[in-house]
Amino acid sequence: MRIVHLVHYYPPEFRGGTEACVESLVAAQTARGDEPQVVCGSDERCEAGDVVVHRHQGVDVHRVRRRPGENFSMDDRLPRVGQAVVDLVVGLRPDAVHLHHALNLSGDMARRLAAAGLPVTATLHDFTMVCARHFLTRPDGSRCAESFPLPSQRCVECVLPDFPAGREALEIEMQARQQTSRAEAAAMGAAIAPSQFVASRWVRSGLFAPGVLSVVPHGVVGAAARPAPARSREDGRLVLATWGHLAPAKGVADLLAALRLLDEERVALIVLGEPTDRIHGEELAAAAADLPVEFRGAYDAGDIAALRGAADLAVFPSRAEESFGLVVAEARALGFPVLASDRGALGELLGEGGACVPAADPDALAEALRALLDAPERLAEWAAAPTPQILSPAAHAERVAERYAQAAGRT
Repeated sequence: MRIVHLVHYYPPEFRGGTEACVESLVAAQTARGDEPQVVCGSDERCEAGDVVVHRHQGVDVHRVRRRPGENFSMDDRLPRVGQAVVDLVVGLRPDAVHLHHALNLSGDMARRLAAAGLPVTATLHDFTMVCARHFLTRPDGSRCAESFPLPSQRCVECVLPDFPAGREALEIEMQARQQTSRAEAAAMGAAIAPSQFVASRWVRSGLFAPGVLSVVPHGVVGAAARPAPARSREDGRLVLATWGHLAPAKGVADLLAALRLLDEERVALIVLGEPTDRIHGEELAAAAADLPVEFRGAYDAGDIAALRGAADLAVFPSRAEESFGLVVAEARALGFPVLASDRGALGELLGEGGACVPAADPDALAEALRALLDAPERLAEWAAAPTPQILSPAAHAERVAERYAQAAGRT
């Protein structure tokens, strides 16, 4: 089967959670005999809007570059870019088109591709289709998970401080975005939610017809492997680990604040990942001053696996309405006990293998860590606990292929 994946970025330019999931799926599809290719966006600009083709892990990646001035606003449609992507995809003659993210391409990709006669399957990695801030979380930390259907007047008030054209222009664009969202959902032959949390929100949105939306968890590299040996705790310390892109919404600053409140020399932290911008990197460095924190920077799957012998507990204090929580799934696959925030789908992946704490609450996080110092046997209990089913990349690819057949039947 010839498959084209559409995504906002792709390695080596950038690898976040969505890109990692697509990369894993592409590898699994290649292994099962499919012929996947990737069409992705880029932050690079080119006066001609050229498409650059390169090979990544044996697969063709078509990187679509925007022209200077082709920037997104509340209405994410970019007609020239959208048409260029459709022309490119049609020329690749796919049997299935899998839309992961339209950002950096055009916000109406599903409608355009369906109009060209192509069966579209979409994975709803986040809520960008209806939320300008992607994760249903406002700058002040309040949430919109219960505020569907969106966009709404609530979105206007959220975005207006960052929208220089003013309220009238924003309301016009909001109406256009609303129409685009409806058309996008209607154009999807099959839609995949990676968690029950995501599915429940999209059902509430009313955008999807019955039978279009189904839950298929992401595949996790290492899901079928035996957990690595845990660190020996003979030194009496509690070593924490966290990883991922260090964006403000991921809550690492809250973890550092909790460590300062805890004021416990037996507790240390290892951080893998790079700050998403210089300012936040400086904020994290300042917050970690004089604390037993080690920032290790960029990492790969091998670095995560090695952490099990160096740390006792994985901690993910995200403030975002996480749609899946790949880092939690990775941690559980490695046998880590986990503390995670109570936002989004993170709790779905824990089972009895950890606990959730209130997001954006360093005091609650510090108290949870203090309790583990007082009752360290809970770490072993959590590590040994069964965990909800985590799909291997191969199993995920099989489930996704069923959705492709569903989309083709609706074309």
